[in-house]
Amino acid sequence: MLDRTLYIDRIGAFALDRLACLRNEYANNDCQECLKQCSENAFVFEQGKLRLSALCTQCGACMGACPTKALSLYGFSMQKALDFVKKEGDVVLTCQGDMPCLGALSVDEWCTLLLQGKSFTCNLLECASCEHNVHGVVEQTIRARIGEANDFVATLHKKERISFSVTKPQEHSRRAFFERFITPAKRVPSLPEATLFHLKKAMKTVLSTSLKVDSSSFLHAKEILPTCDNCKECVQFCPTSALSYNGDQTQLLFQMGKCIGCGICEAICKKEAIKSVKKEVDLINFAYDRAEVLIHHDLQVCLTCKCAFSYKGGEKVCERCSCFEKEHAEMFLLASQSH
Repeated sequence: MLDRTLYIDRIGAFALDRLACLRNEYANNDCQECLKQCSENAFVFEQGKLRLSALCTQCGACMGACPTKALSLYGFSMQKALDFVKKEGDVVLTCQGDMPCLGALSVDEWCTLLLQGKSFTCNLLECASCEHNVHGVVEQTIRARIGEANDFVATLHKKERISFSVTKPQEHSRRAFFERFITPAKRVPSLPEATLFHLKKAMKTVLSTSLKVDSSSFLHAKEILPTCDNCKECVQFCPTSALSYNGDQTQLLFQMGKCIGCGICEAICKKEAIKSVKKEVDLINFAYDRAEVLIHHDLQVCLTCKCAFSYKGGEKVCERCSCFEKEHAEMFLLASQSH
C-alpha cells in the first residue's frame, strides 16, 4: 500500500501533496500557478519535481491558484468557509482572525459562497501593507476572482454579490489562525476533493432548466478535429477522467464538469486534434457531469495488420501500415523482383 506521507511536503500547517500536483505527475505540463502567487519563492524544483521549501510562511495565498487542490492549510477548508457564511448575519471575510489569505479561494469557490443565498463583504485593506502582496499581485488576483464570481452568479439570474469594505477590520493577531489550528506533527492531509465539487453541488440547488453561458476560467469546452486517429492517449493521461470512451470505444466523450483546463490532452496529442474552444456551454451539463460526444469513430479492421483503426475513407489500411509501406516501398519492390 502506498505511503502518502512520503510524498507530502509540510511546513507547519501548510502542505503540498506532490502526488496531486500536475507538474510532478505529468511531463507534458508546465503549470506554475502556485509559483506566480508566492512572494517568498517557497516552491522549488528538485530533479524536475516541485517541492516546498522552508521559506514557506503558511500564508495560503497560493492555494486558490492550484487546479487540483494539491495545496492545503490545516484548520481551513471550503466547508468551514461555507458554514461561516451560512451562520453569520453580516458576513465580512478578511485575512485577520480565523481566515487565511483570501487568495486561498479560487473563482469557483467564491461562486459557491455566493450561491449560499446572501451577499457579503470582503475586506482587502490589509493587503496594502501585507508582506505577501508584492507589487499588488495577491490583491489583484483576489479582486479579479471575485469580479469573475460576481459576473458568473449574475448569469444565473441571482442578485447576490460580493462587495469590498472601505473600513479597516477589527484588529486581530495573524497568529490567531495558527494558534487555533496547530497541526499534529504526523498528520496526513486528506485526499484533495473532487474537482469543482462544492460549486456543482451548489448549482444543482439553483438550476432547474438548461442555461447556456460563455466558457470561463473554470468552464472549459473542447472539440476534436477529424484528424484524430483514436490513439486514446488523451484519455489515458487526463488527470481528472474528463475524457473517456463509450462501451465499444467508437465515441470519445467529454465531461466539462470534470475538466480543470490543464491542457495535458492537447500537449500529448501527436495529431494536434483536440482543442480548447471558447463557446457557450450548458450549465446543466456542467453541474451534473453530463458527457458530450466529441467525435464518433468508424472502426474498421486493417487489411494488413488485422487491427481495428479509425477509418477515414479509401483503402482499409491503417495509417501505421500505410506509412510503413511507403517508407519501405523499395524493399518491397526488391523482394518482388527476386521471384
